[in-house]
Amino acid sequence: MMANSSSDRDRYEEMCRNLNMDEATQTAAWTEYERISGNFTMEGDKLHWLARALYVACRTAVVATVDGGESRGNSVSLTQILRNAHLSLIEFFRKINNWMDMVNTDRSLRERIEALERKFEVTSCVFQKYDKIFRDMFRYGGGTIESSAASAAAGTPSTGTTRSRKSKSSKACSPRELHRFCWTLYIYVKGHFPSVNGDLVNSHHLLLCCMDTFFAGALVNNRRDLLNPEFKGLPESFKEGNNYKPEGENNPCVVDFLCERYNGISREARAVREHYWRPYLKKLYAEKVLKGDEESFVINLFEMAHFHSNNKSICHEYEQFVLSKGEFDEHIFLGENSHREIGTPAKSSVARNTPFEARSKVSRNLARHFEKASALSPLTPLTGRNYLPEKEAHTTPVSNATQSVLKLQTLVSGCQRKPGSALLALLQSDTMTRPLITRPFVSRTFGSDLTTSVETRLERLKKTIFEGLCESVGEMTEFAQQRVAIATVLYYKFLELILNAERARLKESFQSSVSILLAMDVFHASVFACCFEIVLFSYNSPFCFPWIIDNLKIPPYHFYKVIEVIIKEEKSLSRSLVKHLNQVEERILESLAWQSASPLYSSLPPTAPSYEDVAATKSPPPLPAPRPLPIPVATSFIAAVATAVGGAPPSSGQASLHQPETRPKQTGSLGLFYRKVYHLAHIRLTNLCEKLENRSSD
Repeated sequence: MMANSSSDRDRYEEMCRNLNMDEATQTAAWTEYERISGNFTMEGDKLHWLARALYVACRTAVVATVDGGESRGNSVSLTQILRNAHLSLIEFFRKINNWMDMVNTDRSLRERIEALERKFEVTSCVFQKYDKIFRDMFRYGGGTIESSAASAAAGTPSTGTTRSRKSKSSKACSPRELHRFCWTLYIYVKGHFPSVNGDLVNSHHLLLCCMDTFFAGALVNNRRDLLNPEFKGLPESFKEGNNYKPEGENNPCVVDFLCERYNGISREARAVREHYWRPYLKKLYAEKVLKGDEESFVINLFEMAHFHSNNKSICHEYEQFVLSKGEFDEHIFLGENSHREIGTPAKSSVARNTPFEARSKVSRNLARHFEKASALSPLTPLTGRNYLPEKEAHTTPVSNATQSVLKLQTLVSGCQRKPGSALLALLQSDTMTRPLITRPFVSRTFGSDLTTSVETRLERLKKTIFEGLCESVGEMTEFAQQRVAIATVLYYKFLELILNAERARLKESFQSSVSILLAMDVFHASVFACCFEIVLFSYNSPFCFPWIIDNLKIPPYHFYKVIEVIIKEEKSLSRSLVKHLNQVEERILESLAWQSASPLYSSLPPTAPSYEDVAATKSPPPLPAPRPLPIPVATSFIAAVATAVGGAPPSSGQASLHQPETRPKQTGSLGLFYRKVYHLAHIRLTNLCEKLENRSSD
């Protein structure tokens, strides 16, 4: 045992020497490893666990700065650590959560690693598109970049036409160099925008902007040795052998064509180009990171005098950026050993393939890996399956993400950021009565004009969300404004759907109950939060649930009450979105609603309700358990408030609609919550038993 420990220590010290690790971080990681290994059994290569311990120590290390201050983290990247430990990225992420649980790391580090894993997933999906787009737009010599590179280095045009003087002067710019420079510039720019880095839709559109820029540069410089003559985005005159002549001062643009061909959204891609890509390129020129005239970047992009120096400069800047952030180097996707460093399965045929084809195989393997287990494609929850639309045709993560945005845009198409005529009629009804008592979560400024009250409350919510987004991202505000605008449209649309559904359920008690409901801040906040969660999920945003309710300070116990009614009343929600909202509800039922500060506890009687207390049937449910019968939203919100202040909840009016076999002992908000909890527990236990039974029969 001691011999093994000594061997592990020797291997660890050798790894630290190769990394030029500082003594304090090295000692801290080893000490933590020894402490944990004394309490837990760690299977597998011990050096892999030490690599995880070292990464955590690197990220939590406090380093003195030149100005006398302190910064967290040293200049050692994750990629450096993993290479020296011979540990793949996928294997690192697979066990890092186990390590953090064992050492009980703080939430900030967990969130950072979660963001890093999401970035890895997004970049993996985007790289698959990058290889495909590059091969479509540029030559790669019958299957390899290298053969085309040799042709360019020899000064031999791939076609029978004579190249221009500019093309001859820049013949050293080979397809292989172009492939690396294009990817490096893309990942460098992307890395400086947190809202893009973990966002699959924005990352994909930024890639299309990058490819558009390099295509325009090759076309303007008439680089026939680089451009693929079969690329359908080429001008007809260029295909016929004529040199490209710009029309006016505008550079050629194929953004719309690339969006149509590669699952992009033109309006979104153009917005990314105007607010992210172009401004940051100008910044790089202003700071002399890139040489040349920033106004004619496309023209001098392939000039020998600028290409090689810019390529070298961007590579250097990116390396320094990776070291400063301690993240993984996204160049690993370009390497011949990428399958080993990433951790994707490599078939024996890879060794016989060219490096470019090998990378393509790795990207496909990686896509399959994330299709099976990834936050980019949510798993189907056990509950709420009756609300799921039909399955869609097989899609890739990128196409699925862009389709989600298109479906969201279709959902709000024709709607305005203000109440419609039908909603105004509901809000301005003369029979709407003012609540006579003050209750928790009920606005004290509620007046007779419900429309003004709703709009004022919504403006306050929008301001809070906008400020929260800008503070979290710390960059462009245009996209935050766009997301808030879409959520506003959804809010008015869903509010109208909810009120119409309440009128159908409550009948005679509709006016009095809904008057109180519309005066409750928590109800409006919950509806708007659900709308914004739909927007965030549709755009594949890195702001994952429960970010939205944390930002608006909504108790999860109240938020879940609007989820099912929105899913039920809005039939146009996509399958993936319905699955996501069902997952959110399950997460609230299983954990978030039970947090120490939850208002659930103020509603609980001395003894928690049993299944018989809340069941809508006389006997335990058959298999599979039926979904709990929904009750009006007004009842679920108002009943919880009434219970908190000792009042009696209003009648739900449910018996006349559903007529269960027997009236539950526990009704209202608490009864619904416990019915859902028991339903979730029942269906999960049933699913577990079925799996165990199938496994035993095998």
